[in-house]
Amino acid sequence: MSILSDFEDRVGGALEGVFAGVFRSPVQPVEIARALSKAMDDGRTVGVGKVYAPLGYLVALSPEDAGKFGSFTTTLSGELATYLADHARGRGYTLVATPHVAFDIHDDLRLGRFRVSAELSAPEGAAEEFPAPPRVEATPVAPRRAATPAFFDAEATGTVDLGDDDDDYALNHATVTVGESGHDAALTGERVLVGRLHSSGIHLEDSNASREHAALVREGAGWAIEDLESTNGTYLNGHVVKHASLLHDGDIIEIGVSRLTYHEPGR
Repeated sequence: MSILSDFEDRVGGALEGVFAGVFRSPVQPVEIARALSKAMDDGRTVGVGKVYAPLGYLVALSPEDAGKFGSFTTTLSGELATYLADHARGRGYTLVATPHVAFDIHDDLRLGRFRVSAELSAPEGAAEEFPAPPRVEATPVAPRRAATPAFFDAEATGTVDLGDDDDDYALNHATVTVGESGHDAALTGERVLVGRLHSSGIHLEDSNASREHAALVREGAGWAIEDLESTNGTYLNGHVVKHASLLHDGDIIEIGVSRLTYHEPGR
């Protein structure tokens, strides 16, 4: 069993127990775990004969997601720290102490969005539990390029890739956030193809997705999702999509192992 699967099983047990019926955030623990492991890989430094991994990690959530997580963050922090320790062990990284994962609320984040950061040294206020790593002549390791969805020209595909300065554009268009890519795609036109085809409006680097997996279709003033007879199916909030289903703000579309969060205009 992979360490990510083991993490999912442990967290799943907690969700089915005391937290059942409470945890309803579009941001899923396994997504945070993947992002943190990437932050560890990107933040590692090379010492004399060793590769040191960061110790302190911060997960920033939107106010809405933080409210949905509630008291689960305490349990999740511990499980994420265990997962990161296992990840470091598997990669051969040196940890001078147990990783520490903290959560924070960032008002600039929207529902379904989060960001993570990593620091080599211990988090402030945790000096006794997390001593500073030894001083080394460290050389930063070039970060690995993460596979991210590609968004294309609106004329060809029905989407516009939004950057950090495109809030005005998002006010007038529905948008879709794809996994951990850090990008929103604004939906334009009447139909947006989702799949592994590079010409798709939302291109997924996901071997579990079909070439033409699903389509986002304009329905009046809103949008709907429909499956295009894909091999592995399309899911909306955990339910199989058989016909075009109207979307609402915060809805989660699952295609393969990819998760898309739908946002209504202005959200």
